[in-house]
Amino acid sequence: MSGQKCVHIITPIISEGFRDNSALHRAISGQCRLVTTFLDKGPASVESAVDEVLAAPGVVDAAIRAEHDGADALVIDCMLDPGLEAAREAVTIPVIGAGEAGLTTAARDGGFAIVTVLDRQAPMFHALATRLGLADALVSVRGIGIPVLDLEKDRVDSIDRTVAACQAAVVEDGAKSIVFGCTGMLGFAEPVAGALGLPGDRVIDPLPNAVRAAIQAAKTGTEPRPAPERKRVLGFEAWQALNGLMEPEASR
Repeated sequence: MSGQKCVHIITPIISEGFRDNSALHRAISGQCRLVTTFLDKGPASVESAVDEVLAAPGVVDAAIRAEHDGADALVIDCMLDPGLEAAREAVTIPVIGAGEAGLTTAARDGGFAIVTVLDRQAPMFHALATRLGLADALVSVRGIGIPVLDLEKDRVDSIDRTVAACQAAVVEDGAKSIVFGCTGMLGFAEPVAGALGLPGDRVIDPLPNAVRAAIQAAKTGTEPRPAPERKRVLGFEAWQALNGLMEPEASR
């Protein structure tokens, strides 16, 4: 492991153990050192604009701590990318959003679809595609009708519903590739690609995809964003430490 880059994954929810991470470790085995952080304050899952707002302060705090602890790059482990731009302002190391990286990768094959947990997320994904300049490439957003925290309750059913939604996206919507709209669908790509007879790189598992992007960014580096102006802030300890009000270790 000596000399490997450290990628710190910020999972922007409080629900530790909500999924099996073995597929991630298999996908990136030997490529980097992984560290994972959950929030101690915030939402149980991120499925709405309200959830995004509640998650963002914890993402920024976790990003500052991770850089202080020696991370080479960060991944925000959520397809809605809560706090992404703020985290990029708060640290000098690369920050990869699973949503931004996933949609960008999917668009390389032409028209793509997002298959996610709930239909209610469609407007947020269309907005994300628009911000990334990919609105014309996004052919559809389909939900499987299972909330994030229920995906592992019956994994077989979750994968079956994902297969059905992906099949409809390909046949009815003309999608050339699929990206999952939830990092909780970790490990679904292989069985989905097999069931649909698609090449493996046409069904994108967003968390391993984002980690690979983070490894590359850590090697090449990115231009840091201008730091925000210092001002009085209450209640966010890592941010206070960054502004010289306390040491990060003292806030843990």
